[in-house]
Amino acid sequence: MVGGGVSGLTTALELQERGRPVTLVTPEPPHHTTSVLAAAIWHPLLRRPDPVYLRRATTALHRLTALSRRPAESGVRIRTLTEFSATSSEVPWWVREMSGDNLARPAPCPPGYAAAWTLPVPAVDADRYLAHLAERFAARGGRTEHRLVTDLAAEAGRTGAVVNCTGYGSAALAGDRSLSLVRGVLLRCAKPEGLQGCWIDGSDPRRPTYVIEREHDAVLGGTADPGLVATTVPEETVADVLERCARLVPAAAGARVLEVRVGFRPTRGTVRVERDPYIPGLVHNYGHGAAGYTLSWGCAADAADLLDKPH
Repeated sequence: MVGGGVSGLTTALELQERGRPVTLVTPEPPHHTTSVLAAAIWHPLLRRPDPVYLRRATTALHRLTALSRRPAESGVRIRTLTEFSATSSEVPWWVREMSGDNLARPAPCPPGYAAAWTLPVPAVDADRYLAHLAERFAARGGRTEHRLVTDLAAEAGRTGAVVNCTGYGSAALAGDRSLSLVRGVLLRCAKPEGLQGCWIDGSDPRRPTYVIEREHDAVLGGTADPGLVATTVPEETVADVLERCARLVPAAAGARVLEVRVGFRPTRGTVRVERDPYIPGLVHNYGHGAAGYTLSWGCAADAADLLDKPH
């Protein structure tokens, strides 16, 4: 198992549940990976129907919902999400697909928006959640090696089976030129008094606006900046995020910024969960972009299935 972010940890746990001994190889502990910088709310992102995506997201929804029964331990809590659309009066395809489970309900539509709806979703405190997954992995006998992998073929040849969850590292390790980085800026803020729930306006894909309540703080965002690699965030970007969030959620007005976080989402046209065509015993699981938590358990199950099945 190569890669120690949310995809790597969930895949490692999935393999353990199937009776496989697992060694996790990662140069960084979970709290130093890109996964810890995420807003980490369950929220499908694709705008066009994709049954495979929905199946994987639904698997993760069920697993995260189960973990929310012990929120202090897992860092997962169910929050009420209100989503707004300024461009379409129709709810997203995935909301329509899941409405049979009474997941989504129409919500009052404020001025300037064409539609709004609410649904209960798992919201994850990334720091606590990643630590919880790592603790579960170790408690089940999992071993962790802190080292940099430079040759996946050599690892697969040595161990017989490897799942590659290295995110953008796969651009070099797997020679995947379709991978790119999308920078995301979010603000960790002191939780404003009276703030309860989560809100998202994804009408502008370059400037998604969201307010996420957590147990002891709140996350405000954000940006989606393709190709930007700078880690310094201009003051005007912080001001723009605060202004957009306050306009979307009046309770967020005046939020006190505790930390400005910058993450780089490894993105490709489609998530890659497949056997390597040239290296026996190697399965890939990367390219989730901003949907790492939303797809985590579903992609982990699919990767484990591929490893279990003979060629």
